[in-house]
Amino acid sequence: MPLSLDAAVSGMVTQQKNIDLIANNLANVNTTGYKRAKIHFTDSLNAASIAAAVSGGGQKDTTATSAGVSVGGMTRDFAQGALQPTGRQLDFAINGDGFFRIKLDDGSFAYTRTGVFLIDGAGKVTTQSGELLDPPLQLPERFQHLSFEDDGSVAVMRPYTDEELKNLGEFEPRDGKREIVGQMQIVRFLNPSGLESMGNSLYRETAESQAPIQGLPGKDGMGTVHSGWLEASNVDIATEMTGLVFAKRGFQLNLVAYKTIEEMLKQVNQVQ
Repeated sequence: MPLSLDAAVSGMVTQQKNIDLIANNLANVNTTGYKRAKIHFTDSLNAASIAAAVSGGGQKDTTATSAGVSVGGMTRDFAQGALQPTGRQLDFAINGDGFFRIKLDDGSFAYTRTGVFLIDGAGKVTTQSGELLDPPLQLPERFQHLSFEDDGSVAVMRPYTDEELKNLGEFEPRDGKREIVGQMQIVRFLNPSGLESMGNSLYRETAESQAPIQGLPGKDGMGTVHSGWLEASNVDIATEMTGLVFAKRGFQLNLVAYKTIEEMLKQVNQVQ
């Protein structure tokens, strides 16, 4: 197949992948903690022309010939999403840099910005699918008013025990006792775009992302954590629709190029 046809076909294939990616971003516009994906294109060189350019072979023109375009990679845009109030105490949102660390069933770790948490039978905080928050956070029964202190401590109001009630004065309030129940820690990465997506808004550490840096919320470049809030998707509908129009036009132009080249080759064959 002539290189011109190869280039046109590769243009259609890559633009179709671009359209698929944009459609997935739009589908997740209301997904909590979702980070929009971006596709990157790269120039494809013809293998035969590369070999000729490297060897030289006494030819004057030793420039490798382009054979179209291919997908160079896909990255995530970890820009901050809007924080939305929920009023639910186990909804956590990070405002700024950072990820929640999750311990998977196989003992490995994953990282997420999705802060929808539950409590298991032992009182430990877990994800919706049952993985434990790391470091572990255990909450007492019938707690109230969960909050995060400046040092990352997790404070709740719990009911008084019978013994504690006996020791209260006649006019002392009986709405509960404030108690520190754990320490919230989050992690950040020097290159979050290098994280590998695992699906379900979970990400895995890679060599490109470098090792996670653990710290307290609001300290050393870490974002702050808020209870009763969730981070919305950072997908911007206007941006995605604009990209969709450009991808559609790119596909159409490559299709026109393919049909034009095909017609020209038919005419050449008829002359011969």
